[in-house]
Amino acid sequence: MSRRALVAVAALPLGLLAAGCGAPLLHITPPSPANAVRVACSRLVDHLPDQLDNLNSRLVSPRSPLVHAWGSRAVVLRCGVPVPAGYDANSPSTAAVNGVSWFQQVYGNRVVWTAVRKTANVELTVPTSYDAQGGFLVDIGAAVAATIP
Repeated sequence: MSRRALVAVAALPLGLLAAGCGAPLLHITPPSPANAVRVACSRLVDHLPDQLDNLNSRLVSPRSPLVHAWGSRAVVLRCGVPVPAGYDANSPSTAAVNGVSWFQQVYGNRVVWTAVRKTANVELTVPTSYDAQGGFLVDIGAAVAATIP
């Protein structure tokens, strides 16, 4: 066996181990928006950070430009969602963070933040166990503001 083949065979189990040590595959149901919204969401996914605060990106299923996640207690982004029920741009539940307005809804152990935009709405679901969720909105908001009018 050649040296190159030995290196490739020796590296294979390590790659499998590394893949198995991370957070398990996260199943997320992507939204079903119109094609124009999908295009806007594709631009967004190219600008999302690999880390959100100190949370690493993680694999999601199905793979889609409409979904992304970070951390073992997953922070989940879905792009192309409908306007949330009860949305009011003037509501006290709406907060502007660096030029992006986020509508907040609290459901038990999670908070759903939705940026209602002209071309695509972006939803960020965060477990309530994370403090200082505004930092997440800053990081995601920068990508939203840069890609989705």
